Amino acid sequence: DGSVILESSVHPVTEGDPLTLHCLYRDPKSSDLTADFYKDGLLLQTQTTGEMIIPTVSKSDEGLYHCTIPEKGESPQSWISVRGSQFSVLSLLSFLMAASPYLLSTIILVVKNYRAGGKISLSSCGSLPVSLRHRFLY
Repeated sequence: DGSVILESSVHPVTEGDPLTLHCLYRDPKSSDLTADFYKDGLLLQTQTTGEMIIPTVSKSDEGLYHCTIPEKGESPQSWISVRGSQFSVLSLLSFLMAASPYLLSTIILVVKNYRAGGKISLSSCGSLPVSLRHRFLY
């Protein structure tokens, strides 16, 4: 008769985020009720608070959910979809800030070497052992 409803905190859920499901009874006098939570027809857990929390949602949590409150009824099924974690502009900027000094110094060294004719000068080998200087110069 629609007296029991399953309420979800968000739709769709992003992978890695928490999800809270509430099993509610449409009677203002009822407070916390024991509820059974189901996914794809299988009992997941029983909660005395009428609330089920999935702390870190994964793709495997996607499915048809419903709840029952004993002697009160059963909620309609609700599809919970899980989308992949979103690419963050902040994480891209962080990566670029961390990588840019290395990339810039590599580009400078390549350009400098190209302008020098692609050869290593004698002065840059001055601190190398004689055997290594010999290999670089010939």
